[in-house]
Amino acid sequence: MLSENVKLFKALGDETRLTIVGCLLKKDHCACEFRSTKKDQTTISRHLKVLHEAGVVRFEKRGRNMIYSIASEGMRERLVGMGVEEHDQCCDARTLTDDEIKEAVRKKYGSIALNGGPCGSSCCSSEQSPLQISASVGYSDEEMDLVPSSNLGLGCGNPGALGRIKEGETVLDLGSGAGMDSFLAAKRVGTNGRVIGVDFTKEMVSRAGKVARDHGFQNVEFRLGDIEDLPVEDGSVDVVMSNCVINLVPDKSQAFKEAFRVLRPGGRMYISDMVLLEELTEEQRLDKDLVSGCVAGAVLKEEYLEHIAAAGFTVDRINEDRHISKEQHRGLPVESLKVVATKPEVR
Repeated sequence: MLSENVKLFKALGDETRLTIVGCLLKKDHCACEFRSTKKDQTTISRHLKVLHEAGVVRFEKRGRNMIYSIASEGMRERLVGMGVEEHDQCCDARTLTDDEIKEAVRKKYGSIALNGGPCGSSCCSSEQSPLQISASVGYSDEEMDLVPSSNLGLGCGNPGALGRIKEGETVLDLGSGAGMDSFLAAKRVGTNGRVIGVDFTKEMVSRAGKVARDHGFQNVEFRLGDIEDLPVEDGSVDVVMSNCVINLVPDKSQAFKEAFRVLRPGGRMYISDMVLLEELTEEQRLDKDLVSGCVAGAVLKEEYLEHIAAAGFTVDRINEDRHISKEQHRGLPVESLKVVATKPEVR
C-alpha cells in the first residue's frame, strides 16, 4: 500500500500531470486534446503513461483516438478528497470524426479512379509520374508492365515482394484500388488460386473490375466493402496484403482484427504503410488533404505495431523507408513501414 501511495503522490507531483487529471475529473478526453498544458503531444503521451502506470487513469480505443478517463470511481473520490480540482477550459482542439475522414478519402480516391494520376501534391510530388513513384517504392519494370492501367502511383511499397505468394493460394488485398497488387498476386497464385480485392470507393472497384475484364483475369474479383468490416468469411484466405491503406482507416485496431479473422491459421500478412515518426500539429491533423494524402491519418510506428500484435499476429519482420518522406511527402515526419506478420497455428 505504501508503494502504491508513493507512486500516486509522485504521479501527481508534476504540474502538467495535475492539470491533465483536473481535465479528466471534468470529462473524458482524447490524448490529442490537452492543449492548455502547452506541451507537445509526445510529452503529453509520456505524462499519460506515468498516470496510467500509477493507476490514476485508464484508456480505451474509440475509432482512431485513444480516450482517457479517471481509472475508477474510487480513484475519483480519492483525488477529490486530496483537493485535486476540476479544470473547465482544458481542451480547445478539434479532431476529424470517423465519418469526415472516410468522406475525405472516398472523395479523393473516387476522383483519382475516374481521372487517373497520382494522389496529388498533398501526398506525392507533382513532378513524379505513377511509373516513377512505383519504381521508387520497389516495383520492377516487369511488374509495372503486367497491367499498366492498374498503376496509379498510390503505393508506398511493394507488399507482394515482402514474402512468397504460392500457387493455389487465396490472397486478400485490403484497399485494392485499381488492382495493381491484386493482379500481380493473381499471376503468382495461378489458375488454381484466387485473389479478392476489397475497396470502399465504388469508383475504384468499378475501375479495377473493368481492368480485370479487359485483361482476361479469371481468378480475381473486386468487392465493395469497408476494411473495418470485411465482406470475407472467417479463415478463408492464406495471405492478406495491403499497400498504403491502413493509415487511411479511422479504426486501425479493428482493421487488423478483421485481417486476423479472415486469415487461416498460419496465414501471412504483408503490409506496406505510412507511419509517423513524431506527432503532427493540430492543424495538420485537421487537414483533409493530408488525411487523404496518407499522412494525417497515420499513427506513430510504435502504436501501429502494437495494433498488429494486439490483434493476435506475430510480427516476423519489419523494414523502414525514411527516404519517402523527402521524395513524396515534403519532408513531413513519416516513413514507409513494411511488416511481415503471421497468424499463429492452432495448437
